This record gives sequence, structure tokens and C-alpha cells, in this order.
Amino acid sequence: MIEMLQLLTPDPHRTRRTSALCHERLARQRKYAATPSRFTQTYLVERALVCGFCLVYMSCVALVAFEVLGGF
Repeated sequence: MIEMLQLLTPDPHRTRRTSALCHERLARQRKYAATPSRFTQTYLVERALVCGFCLVYMSCVALVAFEVLGGF
């Protein structure tokens, strides 16, 4: 019965393809790591503006909630 089983051997084409994909991915990661940080001045200004608008919005929501509940 064991003699009827197919002998499994690694596929050399698939091994080369997988190795090439891994090397490509490692090269992209090295390239990404070599680029300057994402936190540029523009990025930080945009984040500050978004956080500021969120703070104003949440303050308005809290004010309306206090007015509805009779706090003010």
C-alpha cells in the first residue's frame, strides 16, 4: 500500500518564485525604512487641525447636552 503513494518532493520552480517574492518584499521594506519619517510638518499641522475641530465639536455636544438637561 505504501508503494502506491506518490513521493513528494519540493518544486524547484515554486521555491525560486517564493524566494524571489521574499527578496522583493525585503527590498521594499528596506526602501520604506530608508525614507524620511512620515511625521512631516504638514502632517502634524493637519493632525492638529483635525484634533482642534474634534475638540470644538465635542465641546458643542457637551454644551447642548447640559442645556437639554437643564445644567445651564
